[in-house]
Amino acid sequence: MIFRFSWRELWLIALFCTSFAAADVARACSICLPGDPIFDAQGAVAQQRGDLNAYVELRGWTKTSGELPHQEAEGEGGGEADHGHGEFNDSKRLRFLLAWTPIDRFTMSLNVPVAFNRIEEAETTISTNGLGDIALDVGYVLWRNRDVLPSTFVTGRAFLKTPTGDSRVVIDGTQDPHVQPGTGSWDFGFGLAATHKLEKAITYASTTYRINTQGSLDYEYGDVFLLNFVGLLPLGHATGISWLTRFTAGLEFNYRWADKDVFHGHDFDDSGGSILYVTPTLAMRIPWFAGRKVPSLRVAGQIPVTSSWLNGFQEEDPIWFVGLQVPIR
Repeated sequence: MIFRFSWRELWLIALFCTSFAAADVARACSICLPGDPIFDAQGAVAQQRGDLNAYVELRGWTKTSGELPHQEAEGEGGGEADHGHGEFNDSKRLRFLLAWTPIDRFTMSLNVPVAFNRIEEAETTISTNGLGDIALDVGYVLWRNRDVLPSTFVTGRAFLKTPTGDSRVVIDGTQDPHVQPGTGSWDFGFGLAATHKLEKAITYASTTYRINTQGSLDYEYGDVFLLNFVGLLPLGHATGISWLTRFTAGLEFNYRWADKDVFHGHDFDDSGGSILYVTPTLAMRIPWFAGRKVPSLRVAGQIPVTSSWLNGFQEEDPIWFVGLQVPIR
């Protein structure tokens, strides 16, 4: 039996099916990065059999929240967070991703992050740098309207994050889970994404969920749900202006919900909750390269609409990133 769906029906499937998907684990779950990391690396296209693409990205963000309870308070119910000073988190991440499509419809992606974390609490500053948690993502095109260069398609995804990053670094006699390059946990998830190309624009949506397990230092990051809507406008095609053919403007709406983190068996009240980001983007195909497979540079800023939907004391600032996509073959 062959099932046939209109693109409108496929959008409904992608948006309302219960699903789980891949995303990197950032430091505290309250600052798990919003957006769709596979879309950031590959865009709204389906790779063809034999395609191999590399992506490198630098991303940075800051946030202020309540401090974690001191570890010596473990026997007293985990202690209370200190709202008087708060915890200021200043992090950057360098991410390398390699995506390979060995057979038709099926793509594997290896995601290797390098973390640069700094936390200020009262008059104390601690920081670490190092390899983060490597993740393997897989995607399979469940449906497409044609086999070659499809204009409408739905992709199913799954991922596994491994505890490769150091998660027990001692700094000035302190082990803070929020500053560790890794989490020490095996995390996993599944998800759906859909692309539909209009006459002069491209639309994309994905819904994702990931499950985080207990990691090092008796800390468990809360599970995360992500919902993304993206509109892309190839400026040359839309305007007819030849010198704009290298540029694509985009606008994203990135929603993130996170459950509370758990520390020593107790909820960390200043973590989790909901937040919505508005994300303008601009991509440019780099000059001096001929052919279809041209490297492209992408810059974006994820601007939070409000932090008031987050739990407890949390204030998130805009997130910036710049990424370079290089088709290898």
